[in-house]
Amino acid sequence: MLRHALILALLVAVVAPTLADDSSLTITPTADLRVRQEVLDGVYHWAGSQSDRNWIRVRTRAGFKLDAGEHHGELRLANEHRHYITPDEELDWDEVLVDRFLWRWSPREDLTVTLGRQDIIWPGGFLVLEGHPLDGSRTIFHDGVRLQTEMHGAKVDVAVVHNERRAKLVLLDDAERDLTFGDETGLLARLVRGAWTGSFIVKDLNEAEANEWGDTTPDLRTYTLGGRYAGPAAGLGTLEAEVALQYQDGVVPVRVAPDGETPEHGWAVAGQAFLKRPLPGDLTMELGGFYYSGAGDNLRPFQSPWGSWPKWSELYIYTLLGESTGGRPHVAHWENVVAPRLQLRRPLSERLSARAGATWLLAPEPELISRGVLAQAELKAKLPHDLTGHLLLEWFDPGAFHDGRHGLASFDDPVTFMRWQMSWAF
Repeated sequence: MLRHALILALLVAVVAPTLADDSSLTITPTADLRVRQEVLDGVYHWAGSQSDRNWIRVRTRAGFKLDAGEHHGELRLANEHRHYITPDEELDWDEVLVDRFLWRWSPREDLTVTLGRQDIIWPGGFLVLEGHPLDGSRTIFHDGVRLQTEMHGAKVDVAVVHNERRAKLVLLDDAERDLTFGDETGLLARLVRGAWTGSFIVKDLNEAEANEWGDTTPDLRTYTLGGRYAGPAAGLGTLEAEVALQYQDGVVPVRVAPDGETPEHGWAVAGQAFLKRPLPGDLTMELGGFYYSGAGDNLRPFQSPWGSWPKWSELYIYTLLGESTGGRPHVAHWENVVAPRLQLRRPLSERLSARAGATWLLAPEPELISRGVLAQAELKAKLPHDLTGHLLLEWFDPGAFHDGRHGLASFDDPVTFMRWQMSWAF
């Protein structure tokens, strides 16, 4: 831990005087606090009498920004700890780690180079958002270098990243915590021209020693070719559509497959499409669906490069733990699912907005069968003094896919999820 702190101090000592030569140097402190309570009623359905969860999560982040002309630097520390109400567990203050540590150079408006620990989020987060799926929403960073520029009227975004299984630059507490399934190295590239985006991602997941679940993760290389459209839809509203074709080289353990395993090479597919259209009464409708292939019909389970996060549901990501394989907990690991989805949004006032929706989840493999029906309702508030908050309710009624016939723990009673959250940023 001391070694990491000394590295940080040395880097700041080297960079700060260089920036200080510029009379325009400004130093801006940053801080934010997020407090949320989550109540999961029966969601951990495979745990019997321990199927309920109730915890309070507190995330604190603090740091500073340096700006001097065309140079920008950031350092931010983060901690998120949980106070368990159900089950009754001792408080663990968790780690304090470096969540952001970057230098950004912008010599002109159409060129930016970012080096270091940074958040890389592609619009919509379908393929790229979450760098560390095993620590919840505490951190999402990638370690790497990113180039953003413009060429011949198109925006170019290229990055090389290397995310280690266990985070470096942990200043306090447990540096042995798994954040990914193994060391990851990837090349990310996308080209944006108007409403259209083309992307290509190569990602290597390196075999890791036995993790905290007692299993190893085999080598896996994926090549993902994506296409995205976000723009007008012939007078019907606006359309957001994305498709990804993926070639996989390596073993992908699966729970639901005709023979319980997949070949060492093969293809996978994923996609989403949503039409947004205004309705009377200040309503906005979002109608569409999403799809992630499973094992069968000459396809393999889609492995989202960095899209394992609660994009579609906060509740359902925890039920996916019941489909974990080979030491890989499948929380927020979207695969073998297709789902039509409808949402309605409406502003209630200048500071308050609401949304409600329903999603019918199905499993395409080994046969098209219902996973269940998900209902969601949320209120969002923007409060004085830079406070924001929300109240989220989700209800899920499981379908026949969860009746025990597919090698999964059986459950048939509806389950619920509730979360309130307050956030403050300085």
